[in-house]
Amino acid sequence: MTPEEGLAYKEENAKLKQQIELMQEKIDYLVKKIYGSSSERSSEDDGQLSLFEEQSSRVFTQPESTGEEIETVKVCKKERHRTQIQKDLPVKEEVIPLDNDHCDHCGDKYIIFKKKVGRKIHFKPAELYIVQTYKEVGKCQKCSANINYFGDRLVSAKLPKTFMPGSLVAGDVVANIIQSKYELALPLERQRRSFKELGLNVSESNMCNWVITGSKCLQPLNDELLVQLKQQSHLHGDETPIQVLREPNKTAESKSFLWEIRSAKQAEHPIVYFHYSPSRSKEVAQQLYQGFVGTLVCDGYASYNYIPDQATNAGCWAHSRRKFVDACHGIKSHRSQANKVLGLINQLFEIERKSKNLSLTELLRVRQNRSKPIVAELWELLGSINYIKNSKLGRAIEYTCHQRPRLEVFLNDPQVAISNNIAERSIKTSVIGRKNWLFSTGVAGAKANALFIGLYETAKFNHLNFRKYLIYLFERLPRLENPTNVDRVRAYLPWANEVQELCHD
Repeated sequence: MTPEEGLAYKEENAKLKQQIELMQEKIDYLVKKIYGSSSERSSEDDGQLSLFEEQSSRVFTQPESTGEEIETVKVCKKERHRTQIQKDLPVKEEVIPLDNDHCDHCGDKYIIFKKKVGRKIHFKPAELYIVQTYKEVGKCQKCSANINYFGDRLVSAKLPKTFMPGSLVAGDVVANIIQSKYELALPLERQRRSFKELGLNVSESNMCNWVITGSKCLQPLNDELLVQLKQQSHLHGDETPIQVLREPNKTAESKSFLWEIRSAKQAEHPIVYFHYSPSRSKEVAQQLYQGFVGTLVCDGYASYNYIPDQATNAGCWAHSRRKFVDACHGIKSHRSQANKVLGLINQLFEIERKSKNLSLTELLRVRQNRSKPIVAELWELLGSINYIKNSKLGRAIEYTCHQRPRLEVFLNDPQVAISNNIAERSIKTSVIGRKNWLFSTGVAGAKANALFIGLYETAKFNHLNFRKYLIYLFERLPRLENPTNVDRVRAYLPWANEVQELCHD
């Protein structure tokens, strides 16, 4: 064998080894995905050693005990959570009578008194009731008897405008359906069975139409919430897939998306807004964020690169961290390096956790003095790591380095969160709902889902009872002479004084 052939064999052997390592990494990742824990906590977060991790990958940073040192271990008792009654519930008395009210020795009648022995909470099922509406009609006897007046002189009371005027159900029924679906994730089919037990036989399609009609009634309010939201200086953005069975030019199995925009944690008036779109394209992002001037915290999805130039993109350290968590279970030779990077990112999150009660000025000082050196050390470490291309560690490093300008925004702006977790928590309502009601039948239903998920999250963050707020809106919005008038609609925003007074949770 010539030296050239030997060199070629060595190169080919190295390539094959890399391929084997990449395939083994994929296998390990899938096995962990199926059988492992879904938590992103690293081993250093809880101080416990893994039973399955190789000893060679562990580095002990504390000296071994010499017998002269005694370590005190504090054992914390598990906190007990007792069932608590949080409201003044009505009380009914139940008295258990004596078997005999006369003394079995002398025959005299007992003096009866009560001794409290316990209490139990009981449940009373909901009930439907009918309100039969009449209107007063006045008849003027004098004018009716006048021969110059043709017929009876009648005057009727003017009927107020109501929600769904031709329907059998009132707004509070529809409000309860919407609240059960979006707050409790209860599908309409299960609600239909509950209504049947209560004496109302209604089809699921009718209930769908009621929900869609409700969304159309609240559309002017939802539009104003988006206007108010884009006037804020700091926002969070995310998106999640949904399934819509009947969409133009799309198959039932294809993905559609809910785009989320929400206020930052420190916003005076928190708003969560969802927008349905059949695609995840850059045109949707451009349309949604048109007119926004401020900072948007989002992940590294490419469509966010095309939002208007007046907006600044800030990156999410939680997304980078997840990629290094995956790398910690990847190729064995990469794990120690991934753990080092993960340790630095964990330090950033720990600083944020300890600084959550600081003022913006103090937080900026902490980030400049403590977080900034850690970030500089992290970039230096990433630049020194040798990795296999397309490996978990390689993808994590390439993603993080590509996001570097955006990931550093939080260092100079204390109003920018270190991660986009607040948006991901808000989007869980749609994810939990999707696991229960599975899909939307059509575009109108998907738009209604987007509106009510956002309105529920907005009501929650403004400390409103969602059902009370819906009833309030369904009673008053139909009576507006011009429901598209912005000034009139603003009186029904979640932070309006009357709304807070009547609908507070």
